[in-house]
Amino acid sequence: MHHEDRFADLDALSKWQLVNEEQDIRGYPVRSVEGQEYGKIEDMLVDKDREEVLAVRMEDGRLVAAERLDIHDDYVIYTRNDGTSRTNYTYTRVRPRT
Repeated sequence: MHHEDRFADLDALSKWQLVNEEQDIRGYPVRSVEGQEYGKIEDMLVDKDREEVLAVRMEDGRLVAAERLDIHDDYVIYTRNDGTSRTNYTYTRVRPRT
């Protein structure tokens, strides 16, 4: 599989869904541990081979590794140190045919 075929924005994958829908953080603001606002999440980048979300795309185009994000009720904390996120980040799957 070519690189351009392996990765895609979740919005572009109409046949895919998050296994844990409560982890759909598109539109959530991203904050530092200290409360500084970094912007909002526009979309989630999926590795189709591994069937998991690897990163999020911010509204300004920046990519942030999903492993650095800790999901709260209506916002996301960006953690700078490896292993500090408490979120076991979501997998994706192809939606069943209806």
